[in-house]
Amino acid sequence: MGQSSLEKKALDAVAEGFRFNALKLPSLPEVTVQVRAIAADPRAGVEDLAAEILRDAGLTARLIRIANSPLLRGRMEVRTLTQAITRLGFHYVRDLVTALALEHSFEPRQPCASQVLRKIWRRSKNVAAISQILARHRTDLASEQALLAGLLHLIGALPLLAAVDDADVGHVNPDELMEMIDSRHAEIGSRILRHWRFPEFIACVPEKYQDLGREDYEEPDFADVVAVASVLSVPLSDGGREAPEWGQFRPALKLGLSNAKEFYSSDTMQIDLQQSISLLN
Repeated sequence: MGQSSLEKKALDAVAEGFRFNALKLPSLPEVTVQVRAIAADPRAGVEDLAAEILRDAGLTARLIRIANSPLLRGRMEVRTLTQAITRLGFHYVRDLVTALALEHSFEPRQPCASQVLRKIWRRSKNVAAISQILARHRTDLASEQALLAGLLHLIGALPLLAAVDDADVGHVNPDELMEMIDSRHAEIGSRILRHWRFPEFIACVPEKYQDLGREDYEEPDFADVVAVASVLSVPLSDGGREAPEWGQFRPALKLGLSNAKEFYSSDTMQIDLQQSISLLN
């Protein structure tokens, strides 16, 4: 089956899922579903949210570790989940729990889809870590929200991968599958995040971060941060490259970066980057 047929089959499956409100996504763990339900209840408080998350020891430990990160500049050590939620924010924890849970909620049957999924999560974590550092050092944006935007910028790949995994398509080249995902995930990702009621400044990132010519704001936004991070993330996995026409790379210019070296030669940003990476692994 040719790549164009594979792409059509995947896109048709995704379109049908949207049409019938039955888009195939990885099944979220029950704790995540309950966390989102609690967060939507106006009567619920921090203790209610903590009681649900405590059912997952691994998730609890990660949230406390993130809350204690030097990148968040907390003055006192967080020792309990309730303290972590208070520091991170009620609704931010809801969204972060969703993003973290997605990584372990989908196990493709086909080796090609499994290989591409691993690449997507590796890229998402790299972009998330760099986004957090760029936001902290080069913008007035909340660095923890930038990390979340980076984690979720490729979420539109998941239903495409699920469609390919379900289809009888024979051998698929992983590079061709990744190319299809890169070209098609954006609108799907933003629709998913809006359906899950993520804040618009996060939900718009998948469809905006690749639009390098947009001029809707003079000040950088999270899509600009993720756009730059997606270029800077390549040295972490594939040997490194400069953005083509960096001098016309508007998102980078809005962040005050004239080339990749300014990021990778900054000792302060590199130390912070290693801390951010450690939080996500």
